[in-house]
Amino acid sequence: MWKQISKKLEPFQYTVWTEFTPLAIKNKAINLGQGFPGFPCPDFVKESLADATNSNENQYSRPQGVPALVEEIARHYGKKHNRVINPMTEVAVTEGATEGLLSAFLSMVDTGDEVVIIDPSFDLYVPQTILAGGIPKLVSLIPPEAGQTKWGVDFEKLEQAFNEKTRVFVINTPHNPLGKMFSSEELQKIAQILEKWPNVAIISDEVYEHIAFNENKHLSLCDFSNLWERTATFSSAGKIFSVTGWKIGWAVGGPEIMRKISTSHLWTTFCSNTTCQGAVARSLRMADNPYMGFPDYYQWIANQYSRKKEILYEILSNTKKFKIEPMEPEGGFFLLGRVNPNDIDPKYLANGSPDFAFCRWMTENLKICAIPCSAFFSPQSKHLGHNFVRFALCKDYSEYEAVARILN
Repeated sequence: MWKQISKKLEPFQYTVWTEFTPLAIKNKAINLGQGFPGFPCPDFVKESLADATNSNENQYSRPQGVPALVEEIARHYGKKHNRVINPMTEVAVTEGATEGLLSAFLSMVDTGDEVVIIDPSFDLYVPQTILAGGIPKLVSLIPPEAGQTKWGVDFEKLEQAFNEKTRVFVINTPHNPLGKMFSSEELQKIAQILEKWPNVAIISDEVYEHIAFNENKHLSLCDFSNLWERTATFSSAGKIFSVTGWKIGWAVGGPEIMRKISTSHLWTTFCSNTTCQGAVARSLRMADNPYMGFPDYYQWIANQYSRKKEILYEILSNTKKFKIEPMEPEGGFFLLGRVNPNDIDPKYLANGSPDFAFCRWMTENLKICAIPCSAFFSPQSKHLGHNFVRFALCKDYSEYEAVARILN
């Protein structure tokens, strides 16, 4: 029957967004749930788009990315990874990191292959693995004790997850939803496990790479144990420049893994938006210049997120409207709060886990929307997320001021 959705997609018709986005709209709530910026992109980014349009960069382009953009990406990440990156063979531009991830799975996973994923995870990894015919093998992080914020890696369980069927390993740092940044020690231990499995490809989702708080430093798995050749490291212009609607992402890595991704990309979208690629190329070049009193744009945007993190942390720490333990993130777009089931309205608890109950209650009664963290956990480990809710740090200052008026 044409009315029936495919069996592969059937389990994924409900998402946390299909509930909470309409709920926020219905209640006219301040939406701190979804992770898209609530403030304008910089003027130099807008001007770059106008310049690309007026320069007639408006037709189909090279599937792997327009030369100007892949050259800027190679330059930018060459400095970061302390290596010479070939722009024509070690960069793949995609229709946002989302399509890039799907192209990676489609190009590297066959039916029955296993994909090891750190759990909880961004909610695209599991569906995309299954769409590619793969079997997700999720390895749960260790939740922090009360009063602590650090999520740990169970290296014994991680090592046990690998076998002859494993084809891909997926890691996300800074982590969505946890705000965790994997440390040098953790990445080194993960690399040591991967050394035992030389046929396993690596997908490293690093779209929040420029947002690190306090003394934390973003590190890439591809820089450990000679993993560059088999690692696809993803980033996103949408997250860097606050233009999520442009849908321009990219991966860097060894020539063979980039070739695989570009081959899949060729048969899904053919090429990415040419005009926006031209704009991103110009923006990457200009982002290295002094900006708003900072040495460059990247330090300015990191400072903006750090300030918002501090503002929201203080609001949640001082509110008398409910009991919550805000947790200091290490990086990324999000801050978690720990809730106690004993402090949640029993009427809401009757219809869901503590995190869902709290978020529904807060959206309907206080007109503030957050996202329940268990939505990002696998079915076997959802209980580990039941006491955590996720707040976005990527909104306009005025929205946090409005939250402060409600809560304090």
